[in-house]
Amino acid sequence: NDQERTIYVPCGEIKGRTSEVVIVGGHHDTVYHAEGAVDDSSGTASVLEMARQLSEVVNETGTPERTLRFCTWGGEEEGLYGSRAYVQAFQNSLKDNLRLYINLDMNHVDADFSNRGNSLTLFGNTPEDMEHIERITLLYQDERADVADRYDIRLSVLQGAQGAPDGMPYNSDHGPFVYDLGEGERGRAIVCYGSGSWEYHTYLDTMDRFNEESLGVSVTIYGTYMRFLAYSDY
Repeated sequence: NDQERTIYVPCGEIKGRTSEVVIVGGHHDTVYHAEGAVDDSSGTASVLEMARQLSEVVNETGTPERTLRFCTWGGEEEGLYGSRAYVQAFQNSLKDNLRLYINLDMNHVDADFSNRGNSLTLFGNTPEDMEHIERITLLYQDERADVADRYDIRLSVLQGAQGAPDGMPYNSDHGPFVYDLGEGERGRAIVCYGSGSWEYHTYLDTMDRFNEESLGVSVTIYGTYMRFLAYSDY
């Protein structure tokens, strides 16, 4: 099919006092033959929930220092078209002002822990950001042990070159924010991937196996860090 289609990239924003921005995103499209419950309605729902909760924080706390932006991307499955076009359109601004991009793509664990595993992998390309994520994760595991103990939460730092085993993969919408800012700039990003969603990219990716509890892990950990960045100069 060589016909042109319009790809949409809706974004909501909480304006901060400075031009620095923290962006969280996930793709709202799916492959043509799948309902896309896990890939990636899970990520889109997580972005919307983070927007809802952080808007309540701002209403109670006041204007944040940094701008908070919440985006969902079209065209991810065909080649990251939405996020690539967004980065290209706002390249200069992002190069100067992007503090962190957070990507939520299949941040979900299948309900069948016993046969499909229970891991959630949180990774980023800067040790400083991941040190904060580790601290927040430990607090989460202590204060919400009833949920956290059900999941194997794994953390890693990937600082290598694009395409290297120890580099951030260019396989979802974080890729353009890390590698496409231009002039050798490398953007900061953190990502969450889940496990056990064997039906993704098939007609069986339905709500039948959906585990909404698992989304709360990355939403809580990354949402807490987003709140921290909103009101700090770190």
